[in-house]
Amino acid sequence: MTIEDRREREKRELHELILKTAAEMFRKHGYEKTSMRAIAQAIDYSPGTIYRYFKDKDELMFAISVNGFRIFYQYLSVVRHIDNPMERLQVLGRQYIRFAIDHPAYYDLMFIMPDPIKGIGEGEHWEDGHRSHTVLVDVIKECMQEGHFKGHDPIDLSLMIWGQVHGILALYLRHRMEMYTDKKHEVLLNDALEAFNSIIRNS
Repeated sequence: MTIEDRREREKRELHELILKTAAEMFRKHGYEKTSMRAIAQAIDYSPGTIYRYFKDKDELMFAISVNGFRIFYQYLSVVRHIDNPMERLQVLGRQYIRFAIDHPAYYDLMFIMPDPIKGIGEGEHWEDGHRSHTVLVDVIKECMQEGHFKGHDPIDLSLMIWGQVHGILALYLRHRMEMYTDKKHEVLLNDALEAFNSIIRNS
């Protein structure tokens, strides 16, 4: 590896470290209460180093969102090899939950916290965000072609299915399941998803 290659690798690693640390701090302390200086201190770099990568906190938040949806799309993309659309839809739900459990800070910022930047989901750089939604809508349309969900609109169904899975996840991530004591909460989370899958299989 050349010196230039090593420098490029170190730049990428620092870029990823900034994104990961900022996401965790935004989640823990809130976007407004987290400063660029605090993020720099958390990773033992000067604020000037952060500003070499991101001109301000809004740009950093946007980069976190773009990176989060890039990772999210990778999780959803594993269903592409599944021929049966109903099975593909159910695996999408499992992958959605897996992403949230593996990357809770990203999930919180992407789907739970109020959007701190107007228009963050707009523009040409939002490709993975739009593609992630398209994956769900397209598989619903394929399910409808095979006779499922008769009489419904695929966009309406996408919101209903997304909202159902997201709602269960939000309860889990926000520790709002304490009244359920018979099972470990992660087991309950997955069992609830499978119960929902059973309902939509028979629709």
